[in-house]
Amino acid sequence: MKERLASPEGVPAREAKRAQSAPIAAGSDVAEVALPATAIAWHEKAKGSASLAVFAVIVAFTLVGFTRSDQFYNYLTWSNILTTGSFTGIVACFEGLLMIGGGLDLSVGSAFLAGVMSGTALSYHGWNDFVAFGAAAGIGAGIGLVNGLIVNYGHIASFITTLGTMFAIEAIVVTLTGGQPIGPLSASFTRVGDGSIGPVPIMLLYMVGIALCAHVVLEYTTLGTQIRAIGGNREAASATGVNTQRLSTILYVLCGLFAALAGVLQASYLGAGDPTLGASLNLQAIAAAIIGGVSMYGSIGTVIGIVLGSVLLSVLTTGLILMRINPGMQDFVVGVVLIMAAGADRMRRQRMIRVSRARQIEIDEGAAT
Repeated sequence: MKERLASPEGVPAREAKRAQSAPIAAGSDVAEVALPATAIAWHEKAKGSASLAVFAVIVAFTLVGFTRSDQFYNYLTWSNILTTGSFTGIVACFEGLLMIGGGLDLSVGSAFLAGVMSGTALSYHGWNDFVAFGAAAGIGAGIGLVNGLIVNYGHIASFITTLGTMFAIEAIVVTLTGGQPIGPLSASFTRVGDGSIGPVPIMLLYMVGIALCAHVVLEYTTLGTQIRAIGGNREAASATGVNTQRLSTILYVLCGLFAALAGVLQASYLGAGDPTLGASLNLQAIAAAIIGGVSMYGSIGTVIGIVLGSVLLSVLTTGLILMRINPGMQDFVVGVVLIMAAGADRMRRQRMIRVSRARQIEIDEGAAT
């Protein structure tokens, strides 16, 4: 029986089959392009189960919250939880896409801060709101472009590259602003992020719209297939015709752009630019992605899971405060959830490799006969 090839559109089946049937070395990465159909089918089941598990944890913690604090019945509490989760969610969506594509960006918090301070500075000095938001997003895209070029064409590890740009950007922002907040801002600027449509916070709608676009790209386009391919096995993806360097650079650009956009939106929501914003967002975005089912090894993950991971982090941090849990224990709980998610990812990866190896043996035996 012929296996269905998971090759990008327009790529010769012969090349995809060559990548698919290549021997898999111990400990090697596995991509959809290089996986037989049986392993791909198992992976599709795993994607849904990860999101379902995160949703179940959100529901369980919320039910506990209802029994521990009356504030869980308050509309303003949930408005705050969803708004806070939306800022993290926007950043995490594209951090997650980058991780699915095999990359990592530790500078998203700095890009977020650059968006905050550049957008508010322009608004404060009388520039049009469109210019303020556009310039902030452009600066973020520029940061992502620098990261992408250094990683993909300078061949420096993403961890080192983005760690370096994180420190550099923070230093530049503090130097230019003197570490002082910027405000007050115009009513038209603050109206963009601080409002609601009926009972729904406007930031939640922004996040849902952005996440929906990312979901469609990842799950229903050739580009999404290629993102998963370069995340699992970059060499196999390149063999099937994917321009891996260009695609990875695009992911870094998108990561920086939307981090800065989320930053200027939060400044709009708060009504001022605070140089302390985004300080912990680097790890929050990565944590939300991993908790939501994104694999640290690339290729696996969904935007739905990432959004749920962001909401879970927001529910945990706000809920633990409302339940008057010791602040030190709040970080402990978040850390335990993150470690459990990482452990689940590791077990899932090992299972996929075992499935792939077993199927490879069947292919080799069939070819021998």
